[in-house]
Amino acid sequence: MKICIFISTLLAGGAERNACMLANYLAKNNDVKLLTFQKSNKSFYSTSKKINIRGLDLLRETNFFLIKIFNLLRRIYVIRKNLIKEKPDVLISFLETTNITVLISSVFLSDIKLRIISDRNNPNFTENKLLVFLLKKIFYKSADFLVLQTNKIRENYKFIKKDKIKIIPNIISNIKHIKQKAKPNKILNILSVGRLESQKGYDILIKALNLLKKDKIKFKCNIYGTGSAKNKLINEIKDKNLSKNIKLMGINKNILKIYKNYDLYILSSKFEGYPNSLIEALSAGIACISSNCSYGPNEIIKNKKNGLLFKNNNYFDLHRKIKYLLKNKKYFVIFNRNARKDYKYETFNKDKFLKWEKIIKIK
Repeated sequence: MKICIFISTLLAGGAERNACMLANYLAKNNDVKLLTFQKSNKSFYSTSKKINIRGLDLLRETNFFLIKIFNLLRRIYVIRKNLIKEKPDVLISFLETTNITVLISSVFLSDIKLRIISDRNNPNFTENKLLVFLLKKIFYKSADFLVLQTNKIRENYKFIKKDKIKIIPNIISNIKHIKQKAKPNKILNILSVGRLESQKGYDILIKALNLLKKDKIKFKCNIYGTGSAKNKLINEIKDKNLSKNIKLMGINKNILKIYKNYDLYILSSKFEGYPNSLIEALSAGIACISSNCSYGPNEIIKNKKNGLLFKNNNYFDLHRKIKYLLKNKKYFVIFNRNARKDYKYETFNKDKFLKWEKIIKIK
């Protein structure tokens, strides 16, 4: 079976990682191609040698409306040309704007037997929300299936028939480096992973840690990721005199190996789709505290069983939850045991791959 998977880029990110992991799995018994809008044919994440990655060089930035229209038409033309050439049996696309573009490009191409699209983030916070919503209402109906990550996100897609929507949470990475010693030492080592963007709520994390410092609690916090908010966060860390406590570490390709070096993982996001890094931290056996944002965390974290939830956008509550965990250190052990059981790589992923197989109808 010939399968084409489309995604905007193969840089570091949750959707990108899941696209690569799905491609690797499907490539075992199928002819799989990964097509991206980037110029490079390289991927941040490892991919099977069986997979052909093709960068279509379609990313163009401009503020001029007419040039934007031209770039969109060019993008549709190039994608359609590649689809006619490849003649895939199955078309899979990730992320809203990519989904819309690919669906438009594939209109009337009869060789494609199955069109599957997947939205990976909270649709309420999409850029150009109204325009994207209108385009989704028009074009998403032409897809055979829409894959979402949580049941709650489904509420935003009432314009799609229920039997066309499939709920498949993220596939998790195989973390071989598991935390064994659950309780922290004198210095609390904190980890957070994600793009340095407003969405990730690092301003909330910094404010909460500032309160922790005022409590005379010793801690170190490493934040892995890059993004447009980097300089703003650096200044905020300096302004609060937290440079010795909080470090921005950039991107680390070996991130899966370092989870075990930390005592606590904090997800401070203001909104999510289904946070990969939170699942990875749980799988590695780290105690986790997450914002109760929409969507994902409250379906992943079972409060006081495998982690703690704090009120979204509330750094006072995050501070309280950290203090609570330090006061009740038994939870480090409880969370370590339960999280590793709930998010064991083999059992968790097997179910997700089977769900993908079912909708792709692999025999």
